[in-house]
Amino acid sequence: METELEREPLLTAATIISNVVRDLLYQNKFGYAHFPELVDLAVVITGLGIPQSQIGFVNNSGRFWDSTRWSMFPQPFLDGQAFAFTCAIASWIRHEKDPAWAQDLPSDLRRPMHKSLKYLLKTDDSFFQREGNKNVLEQSQSAWAALAQSDSISRQIVAVRHLKPDASAGDQDAALLKRLRSPDPTVLLHSIAATESIDGNCNEATLHLIVEELQILSENREEEIRAKAMCSLARLGQINEQTTQIASKMLDSSTKFVVYSGVIALSALDSVPENVIPPANRALIRSLQSCDYEFVGLLVAAFNRWLEDPQTHLETLLQNDSPEYLNISLDALANIREQLVELSS
Repeated sequence: METELEREPLLTAATIISNVVRDLLYQNKFGYAHFPELVDLAVVITGLGIPQSQIGFVNNSGRFWDSTRWSMFPQPFLDGQAFAFTCAIASWIRHEKDPAWAQDLPSDLRRPMHKSLKYLLKTDDSFFQREGNKNVLEQSQSAWAALAQSDSISRQIVAVRHLKPDASAGDQDAALLKRLRSPDPTVLLHSIAATESIDGNCNEATLHLIVEELQILSENREEEIRAKAMCSLARLGQINEQTTQIASKMLDSSTKFVVYSGVIALSALDSVPENVIPPANRALIRSLQSCDYEFVGLLVAAFNRWLEDPQTHLETLLQNDSPEYLNISLDALANIREQLVELSS
């Protein structure tokens, strides 16, 4: 009788390779061996990624994705774009201009891989260097500030994420402000992410300028930039009347991260204008219809903060819908109140 392993030879080979590489990482005390995405990266770099490249994966994770918070919310595997770029890095570090093994990649990976390799061979634009210093992350703040001004996109991104603004030093603040005006979307996203750790660490004038830039970016035409700026404003406690209205419009977006950012921003407020409630109602109903319980919890928590009687609001809103929707919402409300009691006790 044919075994399951025999029916799926590629999946079997890829799984065995992944586990062997993970074991190798653990043996070498690599601190991130528990991140599947980084194990996938190591599989490619060690030259064992071809079997995995033949497998199509679909990410059914319910969690929104924020590309700047990979260390907190790593993806369960490399997506196609990242896989192709990792293959290009693997070839670039070996000084291979046209690797024969690339012909075994599926065409949808092979094309972007060759494009990325051509870029790397032309620019060497990678923070990781083929003959690099092992202590490359151990640099002074002034060195990071200088590196943030380099022409290399990858160096700018890594540098800006290592900046630690200090009220007594202006180099870091100036470097961060300049990157918040970058024309490159990826640099811009990571610069926005870097602002989330500045509160209390930089002077009032610098904070004011950074908040102004974030407010401008909250109206950017790129969804992820707009959403990321809103998240940062919320974490800095800088949601004003204008950004409240922008956040309320985000609740009607079809993009999960945009909706999440709008909820996070509005949840930072003790009360909201009446015109915010209807889009929040619609977002809750959509979340119930799609069984997105993560968002149900976030939205019910927001209602609990804004309204004196959130239970009556939910009962009125959902009275004509499925009884199950009301039960789910009331259960979420009960859990939130229980958590608040535990926190206050």
